[in-house]
Amino acid sequence: MDSEEVIQAIVAEVWRRLQKRVKKATAFFTGGAYGFQEAIEQMKNLLKEEWELNILLSNSAEYVLTPRLIKEELGLSNVHVEHEVKSLKPYYEGVSTLIFPTLTLNTAVKISLGVADNLATNLASHAIMKGLPIIAARDGCDLRNPIREELGLHKAPPAYVDQIEGHLHALEDYGFKLIEAKNLSQAVRDHTLTIFRKEKVTDRFKEARDFKKKVLTRSDIIEAKQKSLILNVSSATIISPLALETAQELGIKVIRNE
Repeated sequence: MDSEEVIQAIVAEVWRRLQKRVKKATAFFTGGAYGFQEAIEQMKNLLKEEWELNILLSNSAEYVLTPRLIKEELGLSNVHVEHEVKSLKPYYEGVSTLIFPTLTLNTAVKISLGVADNLATNLASHAIMKGLPIIAARDGCDLRNPIREELGLHKAPPAYVDQIEGHLHALEDYGFKLIEAKNLSQAVRDHTLTIFRKEKVTDRFKEARDFKKKVLTRSDIIEAKQKSLILNVSSATIISPLALETAQELGIKVIRNE
């Protein structure tokens, strides 16, 4: 094997490990039943794509949805429930995103108000403060969801509906991506893996620049941030793990050209 083949092999292995590292998420089911089946199918999609998911259930989800059902649906042997969790750290450190496949109205409102009095709200608070991407299904907390009309739960006065929508807007201001449960897996891909996708640059405030070095480091990312650059890197460029983390933290796009 010549030196060029060795470099290509190293690049391929580093790239594989980085993708594996990014494709790790915590999926927290709160007790909402609306959109549950759609959410389960979306989690199955992510598992098929080799995502590593930490599955968490709130106390109400443990009763409403049950760990047994989640295990059977997802084909997993390990599902964590709120009262067994001793530390939040494993669920927000080392993961690329926090997913709420089901989000109750109660939990949504608490998070919007900055209340952190249970596992779900505490974890959300940590994720917000760390700048971790948060993807949440809005089916269970959106008063305009058509299912509520089917169940006769659509007669709230406009002032109440507006108040709840204000809370949801607050979540979006905090960085939440609120979408329908049926679109969860696509939203996770789009929101979390942008750094791995070649895409057309549309940000008119940033200049795209071809990166010529063989290794992309943290200092290169910091320089790109200072100069408001989007970096185009070749398939042969090695991206250091620290550079990847820094790019995610600083919001720098790194576009890999095939």
